[in-house]
Amino acid sequence: MSDSSLLEQVKRCAEKIGCNDMMRAIMATVWLEFDQSIAPYPSHPFRLQDLDVALLAGFVEARSKRCVDVEFLLLEITCIRMVLLESGFLHNQLTGLSVRVKRHRLANDENGKYRFAKTLCI
Repeated sequence: MSDSSLLEQVKRCAEKIGCNDMMRAIMATVWLEFDQSIAPYPSHPFRLQDLDVALLAGFVEARSKRCVDVEFLLLEITCIRMVLLESGFLHNQLTGLSVRVKRHRLANDENGKYRFAKTLCI
């Protein structure tokens, strides 16, 4: 099965940005899932520049409700934002692509360094 048009555009953006293999894999996975989630809709966009940020914000919100790893969710959101910025969106257009995170202080590690755990504020 060949990649969708959106996924091909995402891969080109990742190449331009200079992402490492791990970030490319995260980008491909999250964008493939987004593409599959909007495929049934008749007004499915074929270009990254034509995406409705509100649609992506709904996708991020749905992912946050299923989240088991806050750090990984933050990486996914970063990947989405990087691709959109590379494809011409402005920072202020992407404010809805975020989640609220609360840091909880943990006991210091054996070397005395501070440690924190992150949880989503839902």
